[in-house]
Amino acid sequence: MKDRFISSFQEFWETILDKSPSIVLGLVLLFIMWGLAVLISRLVKKRIMVRINDQLLSNFIGRLIFLIFLIIGVVMFLNQIGLGQAAGGLLAGAGVSALIIGLAFKDIGENFLAGFFLAFSRPFSIGDVIQVTDITGKARALNFRNTHVRTFDGRDVFIPNSMLIKSPLTNFTRDGLMRYDFVIGLDYGDNIAEAIRVIIDELGNMANITKAEGVEPFVIINDFGTSTINLKTYFWINTYDFTGSSLQLKSVVMHQVLLRLSEAGFNMPADIIELKIYQEGQPIPVSVRNDASIKPKSNPEIV
Repeated sequence: MKDRFISSFQEFWETILDKSPSIVLGLVLLFIMWGLAVLISRLVKKRIMVRINDQLLSNFIGRLIFLIFLIIGVVMFLNQIGLGQAAGGLLAGAGVSALIIGLAFKDIGENFLAGFFLAFSRPFSIGDVIQVTDITGKARALNFRNTHVRTFDGRDVFIPNSMLIKSPLTNFTRDGLMRYDFVIGLDYGDNIAEAIRVIIDELGNMANITKAEGVEPFVIINDFGTSTINLKTYFWINTYDFTGSSLQLKSVVMHQVLLRLSEAGFNMPADIIELKIYQEGQPIPVSVRNDASIKPKSNPEIV
């Protein structure tokens, strides 16, 4: 048994030595194809960025080219070391294998094709704020199987590409513009027209708010509340120019508008609670209860 094992090992070692030039040449070819894959994928990515400036598409095409060249390198390596039949069988059976793998891994194939369509249709770009179902955040990357989205509360969500194809996708920043709004309540006795003018004037003095034609800030009377007339203020920001937090900017805008209205003498009352007494002309019964369990320093309770 021992002699048989030694004999088999010697035959294997002699085979390795005989094929060592082919193995070395195959490895050289594999490394050359790997280098070409890296070089060509980078060149294609730069070319795409120069022509259409789409990082999402350039990354996807770059990865696809790298994968194709790497597969060619593996096939050349197998052919060089004498496994040409295996390489040929691998290529010849690619169609059948793709069918079998596609049935076995339907979701993977579906996500890959969806990623391919997303890369060319380009419904969003890197950095865009998108929403899919109940997930909202900035798109970070498009991979073969999923899309990386960073939500505003710091979560990294990887959404299957097929979900982006099947579900409605909202892009809030495709043109760089994003609208925000807030409601502020004024007293019924205030001059509402003057309040709207003051708010528009204050928004016009803020540098981070877009004031281009068609996206100017505006104010409307939203509704009549219990104790206030509620004004709804709309304004736009250009996410290409403003790289900070949009929510922080909204807070700054609300604070500035509040200060300006206060300086202009406008009153922003709290909710008014109306107490109705049905026994008109009768005194309101109020009694003071002294409880022995209450400490002397406590105030008497009115009931």
